Amino acid sequence: MKQITRDSIKNTAIELIRKKGYSSVTINDICDSCGITKPTFYKYAGSKDELVLDLYDTTVKELVSDPYHFIETDSSLEQLLYIFSKLIEDTTAFGYDLFSQMIIANLQDNRHSLDMRDSLTRMGELIIKKAQNKGEIRNMNDPQILYHSLAHLFTGHELKWCISNGESNDFEEFYLGLNAMLDVRDDLRDLYKDYLTKPQNNK
Repeated sequence: MKQITRDSIKNTAIELIRKKGYSSVTINDICDSCGITKPTFYKYAGSKDELVLDLYDTTVKELVSDPYHFIETDSSLEQLLYIFSKLIEDTTAFGYDLFSQMIIANLQDNRHSLDMRDSLTRMGELIIKKAQNKGEIRNMNDPQILYHSLAHLFTGHELKWCISNGESNDFEEFYLGLNAMLDVRDDLRDLYKDYLTKPQNNK
């Protein structure tokens, strides 16, 4: 018998929502797909909204627990670009409908879904400091301020993507903003193109 966990229910719910849309998926649909009863659903998941509140956490966990992409390059700027490319990849894979519901749930009652995670923030700040020391970026302001500013810039582009129902899906503007904000060295300004992907208009 398949073990029932919050993560297994969440993963099933996310797949259903991506296929049918958030408003079209009911708790009964999720229960049927998981082979569980409503009491079991409420025991592990709480509500449908609860399942979309921590979309970032899986991505952050992968980034901080898998050092491969950070040790395969000596460029601190590339390491920083990888962090944001992974966030973009996973966000767009969830789809604008699912991500929009996370934002709506937090507007109704701030559940801190958009708060920066300490582990990833510390990593980002350290990478920026190393990039400054190497001369890869020329903005010598406090790495903490710079990383927080980049995170807010990124969130702004995510919101723009959601508001446009996935139509405004060119995240190149974010990378250009990163170049400008950090004052990336001239010969490295096109490096972001190696990490640039065109997100699909997933629901």
